[in-house]
Amino acid sequence: MGDAHTSGSGEPPSGPPPGPLSGSSPRPSRRRAWLLALVGVIVLAVGVAGLLVGAGAFGDGDGEKTPTPTLAPATAAGETSTAPTTRPATTSPPGEDSADGLLPFGQAHRYEGGVEVTVSAPERFTPADSSAGHKAGNVAVKVDVTVRNDTGERFELVNVVVQGRDGEGREAVQVFDGQEGLLPLSGGLLPGRKAVAVYGFDVPPAAGETFEVEVSVGFTGDSAFWGGRLP
Repeated sequence: MGDAHTSGSGEPPSGPPPGPLSGSSPRPSRRRAWLLALVGVIVLAVGVAGLLVGAGAFGDGDGEKTPTPTLAPATAAGETSTAPTTRPATTSPPGEDSADGLLPFGQAHRYEGGVEVTVSAPERFTPADSSAGHKAGNVAVKVDVTVRNDTGERFELVNVVVQGRDGEGREAVQVFDGQEGLLPLSGGLLPGRKAVAVYGFDVPPAAGETFEVEVSVGFTGDSAFWGGRLP
């Protein structure tokens, strides 16, 4: 009786019941953990690369660069452009100059930088008694020298030097006559404006039948020559 009572008691059996659930839970292997980590890194890298491509970090994909826009010079009326002028250095038509390089009187010449000069044909005149530079018995002639400023900035007329030469190549003495308005160029000349001055010269009677005028502009020695017959 005692054994039957003992075996039939309601005490729970000690320990886990037998079966597949007994024992500790199985853990994933290290290889599986590394594979999962590697897959996560690859997914993250692909996502970052997609974001960079979408933002244009690698260009437009066709190897071409977007051209940089260039500013065109202003061409509206009344605007002054600081870009170099596109007109030729001289307004003299080809073939008009003589073989010795002389320009005919009345023709314009454009210097480097944008200054344009025209020398008119010489005319005879009678100097006043108060004039300077004229000698009795010589022929007095005068020419108009017109200067136009296309440099884009103020131009000082003192940089224009005018000289005359007779047919023998001798420098003609300059005549100053306030009554005739024979005064050299002076002052400043604004862009787009022109200035006119009358220059007088004293020519000996035996100096030949031609007369030349040289006009130099600036300090670079840029000169032009006009020539023709004396009146």
